[in-house]
Amino acid sequence: MKKLKHSKYKNAGILFEMLVRKLTSETLSSDKSTAIDIIKKYFGKNTELSKELQLYNSIVKEQFKSEARALDFIKESQRAYSQLNQSLLRRQKYNLVKEISENFKFDSLAKGHINNYKVLASIYMLFEYQDSNNVKQLTECKNAILDHVLLTEAKKTEKDVVLETFKKQDESERLLTYKLLVDKFNQKYSKLSESQKRLLNKYIVHINDTDSLREYIKQEIPAIKKQLAEHSKQITDQVTQIKVKKLSEMLCNVETMKVIKESHVLSLLRYFELVDELTRVHR
Repeated sequence: MKKLKHSKYKNAGILFEMLVRKLTSETLSSDKSTAIDIIKKYFGKNTELSKELQLYNSIVKEQFKSEARALDFIKESQRAYSQLNQSLLRRQKYNLVKEISENFKFDSLAKGHINNYKVLASIYMLFEYQDSNNVKQLTECKNAILDHVLLTEAKKTEKDVVLETFKKQDESERLLTYKLLVDKFNQKYSKLSESQKRLLNKYIVHINDTDSLREYIKQEIPAIKKQLAEHSKQITDQVTQIKVKKLSEMLCNVETMKVIKESHVLSLLRYFELVDELTRVHR
């Protein structure tokens, strides 16, 4: 019996999530976005990939009170997938992965955290191998999806009221809400320095890739220390000079951390702000 294998390279749900994450980081770092162009090209209206993604999204979002209805829904989703143009779908996925690899480091993107990874992987296996004789593995995938789509009492209490309201809005209202959110986001981060934006960008992209994030921070810390040392020489107030020196010494704690936490990133953002403030004072 052949063991079934999951592939991030062929999972439409995961490929789309990777591009959305990259789009978020590009929003922070520049005015132009390559990710949005790729999303429009491959997941735009009427592409075979967009049809497959709709099936992924419907399984991720739908919830049922009855197990029988949930099983019927999964069966119909499998049937709808089998009716897609498989040769065109494979070609579009190949070109999509090729374009992602040409513009970004695919392995680096693939390390990022993906919401509902287990469910997305199970959907892929159920779609890709629905005719396989590996009953045990297919049943495990189906059960994982069932656990996700069945609406239990515990899940009912966890529903986000804001999200439910958003989903009930018509398309024009949703677009307006989205625009307001984007404007708020841009307004909130418009005053960040380039160093701060770069750090946030790295944190978003490498949030689950501790090694890459730690290496970046290790490269930044000596530069911060050097700038603090230079500014310290220009400070005439002895108390302030001691405080700046102490802050510089505290940076060593972050440098030796095995796991980079959100608190460490926030700390570095404040260091960048301090350096910028000292720069303005000593001009």
